[in-house]
Amino acid sequence: MERLNAIESDGYDRHVFEAQRQKRGALSRAIERASRLLPHGESLVADVFFVLYKLNVILVPVKQLVASARLNRRLVEAVLKTDGLPQLRARTGLDAATAASATAVIVDKALAALTREYRVGPKALLEIADIAHDESSLAEREGQIAHLDDLPKDAFSENDRANLTASLKAERDELKRRIERAAKAQDDLARRLSTEIEEGVAHQVRQLPENLDQVDAHISGLGLNAGTDGRMSVEARVELGDRLMKSKKLQRLARLVGAFREVAFEARRRRIYRAPQELHSIATSGSLERILPSELIGLNPARTLLHREFMRRYAEGALLAYDFTSPASSGPIVICLDGSGSMQGSKELWAKAVALTLMEIARRERRRCLGLIFSSGHALFEVELLSKNGSAHTRSQIRVEELLRFAEYFPAGGTDFEPPLRRALDLVTETTYRRGDIVFITDGQADVSSALIDDIERARRKHRFRIRALVVDVAQHSTTGLERFADEVRRVSDLAADALTDLFASV
Repeated sequence: MERLNAIESDGYDRHVFEAQRQKRGALSRAIERASRLLPHGESLVADVFFVLYKLNVILVPVKQLVASARLNRRLVEAVLKTDGLPQLRARTGLDAATAASATAVIVDKALAALTREYRVGPKALLEIADIAHDESSLAEREGQIAHLDDLPKDAFSENDRANLTASLKAERDELKRRIERAAKAQDDLARRLSTEIEEGVAHQVRQLPENLDQVDAHISGLGLNAGTDGRMSVEARVELGDRLMKSKKLQRLARLVGAFREVAFEARRRRIYRAPQELHSIATSGSLERILPSELIGLNPARTLLHREFMRRYAEGALLAYDFTSPASSGPIVICLDGSGSMQGSKELWAKAVALTLMEIARRERRRCLGLIFSSGHALFEVELLSKNGSAHTRSQIRVEELLRFAEYFPAGGTDFEPPLRRALDLVTETTYRRGDIVFITDGQADVSSALIDDIERARRKHRFRIRALVVDVAQHSTTGLERFADEVRRVSDLAADALTDLFASV
C-alpha cells in the first residue's frame, strides 16, 4: 500500500509527535501553515520532526509514496542532506520539545523556499491538491468495487451488477492513469528543485544550533530561568525561545540585563554592610554558621552513626539552625518607569534593564518587586514581577508572562508624575509593599502638587520608606521637581551599567 510519510516511524514515534501537536504550540502552528499549501502538510511536519527526534532515520523509497507526497519527500531529503544536521540532531535527538521547536523553524523555511524563492506557484500547488483528490477518489472506488463483490447475488440483477462493476472499474482505471502521469510530473518537479531548495534549507539548519544557544543566553540574561531550583521546563523554554527570537527588543534587553546583573552582584558583594538582626525562629539550613549547639555533637567522627546522620542532614540542608531576620534590608521595591515618548529607544531599554536588575536583587533577597509604567493619556501599567511561594526560606519565582509584558509595553505618551507617585505611595504605606523603596526612573520634568508633596512627607515620617530618582541622559534639564519628593536624585548621562554601582549596592 502506498504511504504518506517519507520517514519510517513506529507507534511510539507517532505518539510523541501527537503529544507535541496537542500542546498547541509552534508545531501545531507549523502544521496549520503547511496544510494551507500542501494536501499532506501534517505528514511533512511529522517527517521533519522524525528526522530531528529519532536516532535511526530511514527514508522511504519514492516509489512507495503516493504521488501527492513526492514533493514532501523532496523537502525532507533536502533536510537530510544538510551538512549541519548532525550538530542539530545532537540537540534535538530524543528531546521532543526542542525537536518540535526546530521542526517549526525548518518547515517555515522549506515552505518559503518552495513558494517564494523557487517559484512553485499556485498552479503547481493546485495540481498537487488535484492529485490528492484523485488518490482519495481511487481509494473510494476500490472500496466500492470490493463492497460490490461482497453483496449477495440477489441484491442486483446480473445485468445491473455487470454494468455497475464495469463503470466503477473504468473510473478506477482512469484515476490510476491520471495519478501515474501526475506522479511523473511530481518527480520532475522534485528534480528541478534539487540544489536550490537544499541550499535554502541547509542555511536554516546550520543556523539553528546557534539560535538555540542564543535563546538560552537570552533566557538567562533576562533571568527567566530563575524560580524553583532555577529550572524551567523544556516546553516552557521552547515556547519562550520562540517569543524571544521574534523580538529584537527583548534580545537587546536580555543582553543589557545580563551585563547590569554582573555589575549589581559585584557591587553587593563588595559593600561593607551589617544590618541589625534579630532572632526570628528555628529553621533547617545547610549553613554551619548558625547551627544550634546541640547539632555540634555530630561533628565528632568518633561517633560514627551520629556523624553520618549529621553529614546526611548537612548535605540535604536539614540541620537545625537559628533563623535571623534583618528588617532594615528586607523592604520591597516599587519601580516607577517613565513611558513617555522621549524615552523611546536606548533610554527605554536602559531603564528597563535597571528595573529588571533591581527585580533580580529583590528575588535573591526574598523581597517583593512591582513595576509601574506611567505616561499621561494612558492608564498606569502595573505588574507584580515576583510571586511568593509561601516560604520565608526560599526565593521568589519570576512571573515570566508579567515580566515579558513589562518589557514589551511602551505607551509613548506624555509625562505626568502624580498618578505613579500616588499609586506608589499607596503601595508602600497600605499594602504588602509597606516600608519599601520607590525607584523613580524618568528623563523629564513634571509638576507635582503641594498636596501630594505633603502627603509624601507625612507618609515618609510614619512608614520610613525612601524614594530614589534616576534622571536619564538629561544634563540640560533641571531636577528641581524631582528633588521636592525624592530622597536622592541621580543624574545618569552615560547609559552604562557602571553608572549605577552605588544604587545597586544600596537599594
